[in-house]
Amino acid sequence: MTLPTHQKRRILICDDEAGILDAYRRIFSDLVAEAVDDAAGSDYDALSADLFGDEPTADAAVIDDIVYCRQGEEAVEAVRAAKTAGQPFGVVFLDVRMPPGIDGVETARQIRAIEPVINIVIVTGYSDHRPTEIAGMVGAVDRLFYLVKPFDADEVRQMATTLVNRWTSDGDIARELAAQVEALEKLNQALRASEASAHLVARRDPLTKLLNRTGLQERFNAARKTAHANGAQVALLYLDLDRFKRVNDSYGHGIGDQLICEVARRLSTAVRDDGFVARLGGDEFAILCETAKLELVLARIVATAELPFATSAYQLPVNFSIGYSCGRNDADADLQELMRQADVALYVAKDAGRGIARQFDPYLDQIFFRDQTMARDLKTAIESNALCLNYQPLMCIEGKRVTGVEALLRWHHDDLGLISPEIFVPIAEKNGLMGELGNWVLKRAFEDARVWPDVITSINLSVLQFAKPDFAEIVLKLARDMGVVADRIEFEITETAMTNDTTSFLAQVEVLRKAGFRFALDDFGSGYASIGYLSRLNFHKLKIDRSFVSALSVKPDADRMIRSIVSLGAAMGLTITAEGVEDVHQHEILKAVGCDQLQGFLFHRPCSRSDVEAILKREVPVPQHVA
Repeated sequence: MTLPTHQKRRILICDDEAGILDAYRRIFSDLVAEAVDDAAGSDYDALSADLFGDEPTADAAVIDDIVYCRQGEEAVEAVRAAKTAGQPFGVVFLDVRMPPGIDGVETARQIRAIEPVINIVIVTGYSDHRPTEIAGMVGAVDRLFYLVKPFDADEVRQMATTLVNRWTSDGDIARELAAQVEALEKLNQALRASEASAHLVARRDPLTKLLNRTGLQERFNAARKTAHANGAQVALLYLDLDRFKRVNDSYGHGIGDQLICEVARRLSTAVRDDGFVARLGGDEFAILCETAKLELVLARIVATAELPFATSAYQLPVNFSIGYSCGRNDADADLQELMRQADVALYVAKDAGRGIARQFDPYLDQIFFRDQTMARDLKTAIESNALCLNYQPLMCIEGKRVTGVEALLRWHHDDLGLISPEIFVPIAEKNGLMGELGNWVLKRAFEDARVWPDVITSINLSVLQFAKPDFAEIVLKLARDMGVVADRIEFEITETAMTNDTTSFLAQVEVLRKAGFRFALDDFGSGYASIGYLSRLNFHKLKIDRSFVSALSVKPDADRMIRSIVSLGAAMGLTITAEGVEDVHQHEILKAVGCDQLQGFLFHRPCSRSDVEAILKREVPVPQHVA
């Protein structure tokens, strides 16, 4: 429906008799663009109230423009032109008979087709058509009126002004409704856009803009159906960054977030259009692709770790491990099960050395569940104080006097019996238990060290314990609370563990050194860049790896390597300890090359605290080989 676009009041009058047109002009002469007196206005408004049920208005209607024509075709064209110009008529008076052209009824029908909202007044002095017939041809009964000739001037004036005023009011209402409809449409568009945005946000990770778990599930559902229809399979890769927590702890979460975003960008570039990348949270990512493209996608992903992540201040390695699982050709394949399998494969990949990819197979479930069960039991053992410490004495070079003891953790499992630390300590590290386990060892060792204050107690630390920013403060407080003298405690750190990272704990080591604690580099010779570590961390002691000592019994020239290590340690002012001494031949060579301290079964096996007390109370006359 076309609605008036403004308030200008226009009337069209069509009659084939010139005298009738002149009569119209005289009747309307004082209404065109001129004020109307109050009395006239009241009459017009009263008629409007009678016709339409409106309340009388305060101001009388004024007609802005009247157009006159003598034929129906001319009236139709006038209406069409007015509409095109944006100046439509509000009212048209049509004579029924206008020979030789079309009559008033046909003119009204054509005008109504052009301008549906126009008010049409049929003027007639005959009874050629009944009103019902006219309404059937013209339509819009509520906008169709009749005037019988001869008509009264006041009647014509009242009808014209009332109808044109009604047309103006209808236009105002229509415009207001149109504006409301437009506003509602804009609101609907905004709501639809907001809904679309909310839908997108609900499926995207806010940091990287990758898919989140919800988005991955939806993409998986679609990919699964497509793959099933094509007889293909879907593969899921589960990836996380190696030692990402250290990045946050050492450089701050801002750098950590930058690294996450860089990895997300690299993964997206590597996967391309062959699959989808999602961030599951933290440093965990998932990649979805068809198994036919798995090898290619996997190779591109692994290649993304070749370059370090560089900022204006840092260069950090981009290391990650990957576990992946290939689903069945099954429309009912479950994403959660694929993720579980890929997660198990990832766990084993990290256990195998990190930085590698591992595919799931059912055997891995046995390894995973065994480790998870052991981790659960270990946590229970820590909380219930079911662990214990044994101590192996460290002897002077002559092998006759105990100069220190090394605390060695032991766990006797109710069902599995004695479990080696080589088994359960890595499980503790992989399952986030090193903090609890390390604190248990520190408390028990500190408590026992007070019994033998004249010898040094060595305690093994995991580098993971230093990942906690306040680890040094925890050690200092614990020592104060338990009355332990710092220079009677020696912390051992393995060289192989230190090759992973040194910057994250240098500051904490220095805090403990300044407090008086001693540091020993354990398993020297089994790792890399040892000289660099010795100079950077200012160790007090160097412990020669037992593999070199064992070689003394089987390799004629094995003492050369030990002589080199001893010379290096002496040049740096370090105490040199040889561990794993099991026979007199080894003892003699180690004494000859200049070692300071010995440890091994030749002198003592690991024993309980009470046994250590007994050993310290007596003289050790000669070393005895213990089978």
